[in-house]
Order: sequence, then C-alpha cells, then structure tokens
Amino acid sequence: MQKESGEGRCILVGATLNGVNLTGAELQGAIIRGAALLDAELTGAKLGKAILEATDFQRALLGGVDFSEAHISGSDFGFSWMAETIWSDAEVRNTGFRKANLRGARFQGALLESCRFRGATLSAGCFHHCRVNLCDFSESDFSDAQFVRAQLDGSRFLSATGPDANFSNCRLKGCDFARADLARARFLRADLTGAQFERTRLREADLRDAQLGGVILARADLSGARFGGAVLFAADLRGADLSGARELTSPQLAQARTDQHTILPNGSRGPYRRNSGAERAVPR
Repeated sequence: MQKESGEGRCILVGATLNGVNLTGAELQGAIIRGAALLDAELTGAKLGKAILEATDFQRALLGGVDFSEAHISGSDFGFSWMAETIWSDAEVRNTGFRKANLRGARFQGALLESCRFRGATLSAGCFHHCRVNLCDFSESDFSDAQFVRAQLDGSRFLSATGPDANFSNCRLKGCDFARADLARARFLRADLTGAQFERTRLREADLRDAQLGGVILARADLSGARFGGAVLFAADLRGADLSGARELTSPQLAQARTDQHTILPNGSRGPYRRNSGAERAVPR
C-alpha cells in the first residue's frame, strides 16, 4: 500500500490482499489496479471517487460501501455481499456482478456499461436517472427495484424476476425481457421501442401512455394489464393473453398484430376485429 505524495491517496497496484480486513477503511480517491481482494472484508468502507481497474473482489463482504463517483472497469464482484452499497454518479464498465447480493443498492445517476449482473440480487435497488448500456441482467432478481427516468439501451433481462419493479418514464430501447416475471411492474410513459417481451409475465402491469410501437409481446401474459393511452402500432400480440386487460380501445387493438391464439380482453379468441367489442374486459 502506497501513499501518493501531497495527496495522501492510497495506491494499490498488483497487490494480493485476499481475506484482508479493511472494515470502514477511508479509501476515497484510491487507485487500485490489478489487485486481488478475494474474500476481503470491506464493510462500510469509503471508496468514493476511487479508480478500480482489473481488480478481483469475488466473495468479498462489501455491505454499505460507498462507491460514489468511482470509476470502475474490468473488475469482478462475483458472489460478493454488496447490500445497501452506494454507486451514485459512478461509472462502471465491463465489470462482473454474477450472483452478487446488491439488495437495496443505490445507482442514482450512475453509468453502467457492458456489465454482467447474471443471477444477481438487485431487489429494492434504486436506479433513478441511471444510464445502462449493453448490460446483462439475465436471471437476476430486481423485484421492487426503481428505474424511474433511467435510460436502458440494448440490455438483457432474460428469465429475470422483477415483480413490482418501476420503469416509469424510462427509455428501454432494444432491451430483451423474454420469459421474465414482471407482474405488476409499472411502465407508465415508458419508451419501449424495439424491446422484446416474448413469453414475459406482465400480469396486471401498468403500461399506460407507454410507447409500444413494434414491441414484441408474443405469447406474453398481459392479463389485467392497463393500456390507457398506450401506442400499440404494429405491436406483436400474437398468442398473448389479454384477458381482463383494461383501458384498451378499438383503434389501439386494431393497430396491433393479433392472431387466433390471442386471448382478447373479453376472453374471446382473436384475431381482433375492429368495433367487435372484444377490447372491453369482462367485469370479474
């Protein structure tokens, strides 16, 4: 461990500190490159504005660590305990979080680019105004997570679990949610252009005023979902279950693609015929 003259900045280059105890360490602005901190204990440490490059934190205990405004690249946090960590305005690129526990983590204003969250726990996480590019959240759990006004581009959520997640006012262009569980999720005024929700569970989801033009919703469970004001031009609803879906109008459904396997709001089979009345849900 070195100190940079005049600044008191911690510098670790190529160090092996597996299992080290740095609980509550003051490491603001630290530079850590090519280091190994496997199984390290850093609970409550302060790493704001740190530069972390090609560093291995696998299985580390990092609960409550502050990574605000940090610059992180090429690192690995796989299988780490990272509950309640703070990532506000951090920039994280090409970094792995496989099966890490990030419950309640706060990513407000952060940039996440080409990161891997496969199998991670992100429940109750906060991603307000976050920018997420080309990340993989497949098989992760982001139930109750808040993505309000976030921008997500080209990211994957295959078979992920996200009931009650909030994507209101988000941009989700080109994202893939195939086979994910998004029951009761909110997409109010979200832009879902180019997104895919094939076989996705969207039961009782809120899609009011969402941009769903051209979105693939084939064989999705949309039962009880709300569609007031949503744009459905060329949306693919073939084989989708719309039983009990609310606030749909005849012009909306007429612009979407339905087929004989589509279950319409009134419980009848498609394809939808304009002014047939099948857009009206049958009261339960």
